[in-house]
Amino acid sequence: MANPKRNRWTLVFYDMASERFTPRTRLHRELKKQGAAMHSQSVYCIPYTANSFKQLRHLDEEVCVVKADVPSEKIKELVTAYDAFAEKLFAEVVEKIDALEDAKILAAGNEPSRKRGYSKRLNKMHERIDHLMRVAKLRDSSRLLKRVKALRARVDLIEHAPPGTLIDWENALVQELDN
Repeated sequence: MANPKRNRWTLVFYDMASERFTPRTRLHRELKKQGAAMHSQSVYCIPYTANSFKQLRHLDEEVCVVKADVPSEKIKELVTAYDAFAEKLFAEVVEKIDALEDAKILAAGNEPSRKRGYSKRLNKMHERIDHLMRVAKLRDSSRLLKRVKALRARVDLIEHAPPGTLIDWENALVQELDN
């Protein structure tokens, strides 16, 4: 990696006993929310930004957060862990988009609870897409950014299509991405 910025990573270390299940789970969720990928047991990694470094330092007093200039020969290991994290997030979002589409169909009726359920899913989906976009930008991957934009376009199509409309996903997404 010729770009020195890509050699800068934030590493998060912690040593929390497995008996402390609740705080440990909370920490794992917060690390994921911040965009950090599990590198190995009790070690997370994220491409360095001043903002993410600051946020991670304030997560918990039991974590050690360090900024590291990683030698080029060691970068692949971190990138592999981060790519696996991004792909897992991507797959989760795709699965949730399918559920969102089903919720939209069910919301076509007159039941207010179904409409609320769809609205909640839609709002949460926008949060998920924003999070995935942030991860893609941190990863500095044009391929991942394009894929996330395609997901965002798919969500927009679901949101704005009249209920019961059959959407030709391939053509719609190609047109949306070309704009």
